[in-house]
This record gives sequence, structure tokens and C-alpha cells, in this order.
Amino acid sequence: MIRIKQGVDLRGLSPQMALAAAVARDVYEEARCNCVVTSGCDGTHMEGSKHYTGEALDFRTLGIAKHFVAQIAAGVRAALGAQFDVVLEADHLHVEFDPDG
Repeated sequence: MIRIKQGVDLRGLSPQMALAAAVARDVYEEARCNCVVTSGCDGTHMEGSKHYTGEALDFRTLGIAKHFVAQIAAGVRAALGAQFDVVLEADHLHVEFDPDG
């Protein structure tokens, strides 16, 4: 199951991010952790962020043991492949569609 944090705006997400969310859900579930989207097209991000074009999602890592977070990041990265960037930030997992990156 995937949960969406209250206030997260998913309007305008690219179809590729639906795939990314489904993959993240499966990887989180495999690690027996809750999958929560904490940011979509909302919030304040760095200039040029793919959040503003609907090509990025953030997933909660707060409260998850570090070894599970590393496992989740690696699993999402492996499952999505080279067209996606998966970046483990201090307080969330950032996933973006970046085929030219």
C-alpha cells in the first residue's frame, strides 16, 4: 500500500512517476516498511527541480532504520534503471525521471 501525506499535490505528475511510485511501493513492502509520498508537485525545492515539472516524487525515510533505508534506495534504483535518478537525502528518498541525466 502507498500512502500520500496530507497536502501533497500529485496533479501534473508524468506517467513515469506512476511507475516509480508503484516500484517504490513494492520495494518498501518487501522491506516491510510503510511507503509514504511526502512531496510531488508541491513544496519548495531547488531551482530547476523536477518536482515543478511533475517528474519527481519524495518518499518518507523518517523513522525507518538506516539499513532498511539503504536497502530500499538500492532496490528502487535497481528496479527503475538508468532513466531514473534515485537520491537518498537526509530525510527522504528522492526519485526523478531523468532519461538524459
